[in-house]
Amino acid sequence: MKKTVKPIKLLVLCVLMVCLFSSCEKAGTELSDLMIIQGIGIDTAPGGYRVTVEILNNEQSGSPGGDSSSDNKTKIYNAEGESVGAALMQLTTKSGNKPFYAHNRVIILGEEAANRDLADIIDFFERNYDSRASELLCIAKDGKAEDVIRAKLLNDTVKSKILEKMLEQSYKESLVPRMRIIDAVNAIKDETTYVCMPAVTVHKNGENENFVLDGCAVFDKDETFSMYLSSGDAEGLAFLNDEIKKGFISARLQNGQTATFIINEGKTHYKIVKENGVLHYKLTVDVSCDLEEVGGAEYFSTEEGFMEEIKGAAGQAIAKKMENTLIVLQSEHGGDVIRYGRRLSLKDNKLYKSVKDDWKKVFSECRTSVDINVTLRRIGEETFHNKK
Repeated sequence: MKKTVKPIKLLVLCVLMVCLFSSCEKAGTELSDLMIIQGIGIDTAPGGYRVTVEILNNEQSGSPGGDSSSDNKTKIYNAEGESVGAALMQLTTKSGNKPFYAHNRVIILGEEAANRDLADIIDFFERNYDSRASELLCIAKDGKAEDVIRAKLLNDTVKSKILEKMLEQSYKESLVPRMRIIDAVNAIKDETTYVCMPAVTVHKNGENENFVLDGCAVFDKDETFSMYLSSGDAEGLAFLNDEIKKGFISARLQNGQTATFIINEGKTHYKIVKENGVLHYKLTVDVSCDLEEVGGAEYFSTEEGFMEEIKGAAGQAIAKKMENTLIVLQSEHGGDVIRYGRRLSLKDNKLYKSVKDDWKKVFSECRTSVDINVTLRRIGEETFHNKK
């Protein structure tokens, strides 16, 4: 009896063969022949763009030049070209090696470069075979990307790795949005969604420097830089975007003391209606918190009235944060980075098509109401009484 190969097994076999042949093809490529890029900074230049890259310093590479000694973990190179891709290709003339983008962690835009067409800047990374769609994007606030790449951090380390960890962890703590290449491409291709990416600054720390995430940058629908959101306003994006991971919230109690809550998880639910010609977004936010700290030991209580006050204060603080963020986003220089238009298209495509051509104006007039449901998972009562 003739045996047949199941489709799933055939698919696995094909994948393995492709991987095998790919490995054989690259088997002759020496590590010393590659510039293993960790971070890329993009600034403007008289004839186009200037790129600054941080690469791993492989002592076996024998690459000439570079702004480092053999003891440093990384080297830094610059190049210029009419386009971002052309500038990156020019790196070969500085090192003698071929740029390799598969391990790149972050792409930093200088503020002047961000004022050009964002789609043109990231087009190379969208199309390049080695480039990953998960590379993180950020903007050098009030400065150049080169200054971020060249920052003199306290320890000799891979600076792009530190910045990558800061961006990822801050996203997990619901402090700033995450913008990857794939996210930027999707936002640019969407008819109503605006791009929003974290902003980083370089702060002096004695003789050394350090990175600080400072809010985020909003781009207009023509893909040019529009405005900055402050750190406080950036925090409201997680609640509006249904991207609540972890985090914290501080709330003022009736006695004037401050309570701090650690956010465990959250979910934002949307209901969209049209009332009197205006779109009304009704948001319900469910948040689970731990009571981390409350001012005044005498104010520690597990009475039902106090618990309701605690939860109410947390809910009001979250609602206020969301309200402040919306005020900025619906201003003249703001934009729909919270995907209101996208959500409308999925709910009522006919209504969406009737308003999408004038979306900036429609978005600025949208009404939003918020209902916050706070659940206290832990209040620290057991630890408190044990210490007593």
